[in-house]
Amino acid sequence: MKNNFCNKLKLAAVTGLLSILLFSSCDRDKFFDESLSLPSDKWPAEEALVFNLNIEDTISAYRFFINVRNSTSYEYNNIFFFLTTEYPGGGFSQDTIECQLAEKDGSWLGRGTGSYRDNRIFIRENLVFPRKGNYRLSLRQAMREEVLTGISEAGLRLEKQ
Repeated sequence: MKNNFCNKLKLAAVTGLLSILLFSSCDRDKFFDESLSLPSDKWPAEEALVFNLNIEDTISAYRFFINVRNSTSYEYNNIFFFLTTEYPGGGFSQDTIECQLAEKDGSWLGRGTGSYRDNRIFIRENLVFPRKGNYRLSLRQAMREEVLTGISEAGLRLEKQ
């Protein structure tokens, strides 16, 4: 009886240790991960979400993601973004990016229960920053709506490859 209890205790300790190691190592490649909230799940077309990155390493490659948190009352199965990148020392680039939030049958992608879904959408790999310094990335919704409803957060994530 005592031996059975000790075995269960050991199993619980090993399981707990493995869980801690698993969850602490899940995000070890994260370099930058920031999302900003949109009050009342409303995103005016002229409002940009701005993220500042300080880059010191111009050799490493990164995987680039966009984070989106949407309510299940969001009216579309996708979202378009304008992403503007301002470079250290001047210059900028602008991209239009489409992200799928739902399947064609209307079932939501991402994680979550209840009325919100969280998506981490892969955009690009092997992204290398050409210059050291501060990069300013601005994310705006590009859905041709003066005020887009149903998006509660959006952000950017970079992982070292």
